[in-house]
Amino acid sequence: MTDKRSLRKIMHEKRNSLSSHEVAKASGKIVERLVNLPYVKESRIIMSFMPYGNEVNIIPLNEWILEQGKALCIPRVLDGTNMDAVKIDSIMTGLVKNSYGIYEPSKDLKPIEPEKIELILVPGVAFDINGNRLGHGKGYYDRFLLNRSKNAITLGIAYSFQVLDSIPHDEHDVRLDGIVTESEVILLNRR
Repeated sequence: MTDKRSLRKIMHEKRNSLSSHEVAKASGKIVERLVNLPYVKESRIIMSFMPYGNEVNIIPLNEWILEQGKALCIPRVLDGTNMDAVKIDSIMTGLVKNSYGIYEPSKDLKPIEPEKIELILVPGVAFDINGNRLGHGKGYYDRFLLNRSKNAITLGIAYSFQVLDSIPHDEHDVRLDGIVTESEVILLNRR
């Protein structure tokens, strides 16, 4: 099995090699799958993310969440180890670029308690069919997810090539409840 560092490098190269057309096409299918998922339809408070680089573009989903009158929360990096989530009313205002170049809520906005979030959409570098996730190595999501409500659903958002049979993982890595790609929805029965 490949180690985490090597796998990150391979996956970054694959993702970075996608054309803008490929990103748009796959992202459109992923957003379409998401808006039709009962978890998404039924959740009132949803934590999503703002895509960075060639990550799945779920901005149309974020806009849809707001249009539906649901609460949209976006993660915000606090320091070298932690992040919180902030409810926003618009993806056009109130977001600023952080030191990683990712749009996040500005520092003056008040965070939401993680236990209130019903559905958490999680980006990643790679995932496996058991719900393991490989992030960028800082552990922000793993630490954040430890404080979520036990009823909150966690879904990885990825291109199908990012989902492997198995990826390296550690004890402290938080497993997800499912993964949504352009070609399938993988739901893991953890409840």
